Amino acid sequence: MRIAFFSDSYDSYRNYNDGVAVIGQNFTNYAVRKGLYLSVFTNDYSDSTEEVSETVKIHRFRPTIPWYLYKYHETPLDLLVPNPKLMSIFRQTQFDIVHFTQPCIMGLNAIYAAGKMLPRFPLTVPAFMASADIPFLRKKRNKVLPLIGSFHTNAPAFAELRTGSKFFKRFMEDMVNHFYQNCDIVLATSRYTQKELSHYVKGKVFGIFRSGVNTDSFHPQKRDESFRKSLDDKTILFFAGRMTPEKNLGFLKDVYVKLLQKHSDIHLFIAGDGEIREYLQRELRDKVTTPGFLYKEDLYRAFASSDIFVFPSTTDTLGLVVLEAQASGLPVIVTDQGGAMEVMEDGETGFLCNVKTIDDFVEKIDRLITNKKMREDMGRKGRILAEQYSWDRAFDSLLKVYEEFVKNV
Repeated sequence: MRIAFFSDSYDSYRNYNDGVAVIGQNFTNYAVRKGLYLSVFTNDYSDSTEEVSETVKIHRFRPTIPWYLYKYHETPLDLLVPNPKLMSIFRQTQFDIVHFTQPCIMGLNAIYAAGKMLPRFPLTVPAFMASADIPFLRKKRNKVLPLIGSFHTNAPAFAELRTGSKFFKRFMEDMVNHFYQNCDIVLATSRYTQKELSHYVKGKVFGIFRSGVNTDSFHPQKRDESFRKSLDDKTILFFAGRMTPEKNLGFLKDVYVKLLQKHSDIHLFIAGDGEIREYLQRELRDKVTTPGFLYKEDLYRAFASSDIFVFPSTTDTLGLVVLEAQASGLPVIVTDQGGAMEVMEDGETGFLCNVKTIDDFVEKIDRLITNKKMREDMGRKGRILAEQYSWDRAFDSLLKVYEEFVKNV
């Protein structure tokens, strides 16, 4: 089976270590180990092909007409769809299935490549409007490939949080619906997300594709006492991810301020960057540490050396970092909205909190601050839970989905 995998986020050194990039890179590693034929199509600042193995390649494409999402300049996008060079390379292989991970530019290219209809999409110039003579568009499409669309980024919720407008949320819902109408199956990362998607992506078959976690990298043994001493051995509340509005960090700040009224021996450590970073630094001063994004061993050490993982987001479709925290032996604090609540056990590996009230967060974090044994017990249980989420298990399940649709073509 020859797999074409399209992603706007693959190179995590540019993409905030985001969950989609982590999934793509782990899929590549899995394909190499299993000897699968996999071609990844993604965007970059220059055209290149990386041969990871004899059967695994990463094709990167420079935008023909570049543009960027507001405050997401790390990801180059293209106003020209389909990308002529991408389509030329795609036609060189007889792929059996096409999979895209985001309703964005690479998703549009995936829809073209699979021989499906082009959905409506804002700020996209069809190739013929740019006077490009592309044989792919003239050639009769005598084969339509199975198309899998997975949903990892809650674009409608992001749109509402960033604009404060229900109109923009509905606009994004309409766009997402048009994207995924082209798919043979839509894969959500959680039951919560699947239910939400079904409200505006109508008449489609849904499935679940959960992420995994690298339990060798994220491990309690990465705990480093020198890291803790640098923060005066305080109880460390830890968060990792983009410091952007959809992560609900303003809410976390309010929770933390209330906790500081009772506890002087706590410290908030945030491994990430984004537009909220300066605001938190200004508001919390020396009560918060924000070193920017951490990678590899620095990130593993920060997770394992902390005490409590706090995750206030209500929009994450899964919350890969919640799995990483539990793999590192941390109890987790998670909201009762979003997919993250499905990869933890309330009262066993951490606590679910009512996002509508600060007091619920404060009370449950306070219980963990004052009870070291509870933290340790929950951390051990979280580690056991995380060990069930291997990447091999995640991608074995994904391959079964592929095989079912390839078989029925």
